[in-house]
Amino acid sequence: MKKTEKETKDIISRDRRLGDLQNMDAVLGPLARKLLGKKAFVEADVIYDWKIIIGDELAEFTHPLGIKFNRDERKGGVLNIEAASGAIALEVQAKSKVIIARVNSYFGYEAVDKLKIVQNLNLARIAKQPTDNSEKKLVSANQENYIRQQVEGIENPELAETLARLGRSLFGNN
Repeated sequence: MKKTEKETKDIISRDRRLGDLQNMDAVLGPLARKLLGKKAFVEADVIYDWKIIIGDELAEFTHPLGIKFNRDERKGGVLNIEAASGAIALEVQAKSKVIIARVNSYFGYEAVDKLKIVQNLNLARIAKQPTDNSEKKLVSANQENYIRQQVEGIENPELAETLARLGRSLFGNN
């Protein structure tokens, strides 16, 4: 069920007053679409579902920046992608036809016909961060249960796990 802008603001306001974790899946989608305006259908979905579209291997070292279209067009755009290194940029370039096909298949029409790849070394640093589960040791069983309850309604499992890690981190620092 779609929420109106007022309902979304009320939820955010209520959650801030209560100090609860917010259901980011329900809040971020509508806000991203509103902020991006007419481009929202394509750009917000590409950014939000990047890992689904491109696959785990490349998604770890790339990030979509958006799609540039010709004026009054919503097809044949240029997908701008950040790559963590020159080697990753070359791999993206080599797989460009497959990536374009996946993006277009995701949308069901030819939204993209070219890729523009830029390097971002900060993206490489983020990708290299260790992914150990040491944050699980920082919270009690009650806190872990509370965090799981807060994220259980989120449909995107990766977003749910990221928010759970954030919750563990917040509880662990108090």
